[in-house]
Amino acid sequence: MTAPTGHSETVEALIDRLFREECDWPNLIKTVRSAKSIDLRTAIRLVFQHEGWRRLCNHRINHDAECRKQALHELRHHGDENPLIVMDGATLRIAGIR
Repeated sequence: MTAPTGHSETVEALIDRLFREECDWPNLIKTVRSAKSIDLRTAIRLVFQHEGWRRLCNHRINHDAECRKQALHELRHHGDENPLIVMDGATLRIAGIR
């Protein structure tokens, strides 16, 4: 796992560094939440603002069975209330991103 962030590192810089280091998703979210003392959904929304993570996640939720399963679960349980994931025809995508 990557070294903790310094106090001067912005959340955007942290997320970008973790992307470049090819951090896995659970450790990415754990690190962002811990470093910035934020809740799970806020951490995910911040990560989805990063172009590289967004592109990777859009690909994985449509091509990796486990990621798709988790995305569909998110859609079923939180789809009506400020969703993270939306269904675009037969394709899943990160909400707000085309």
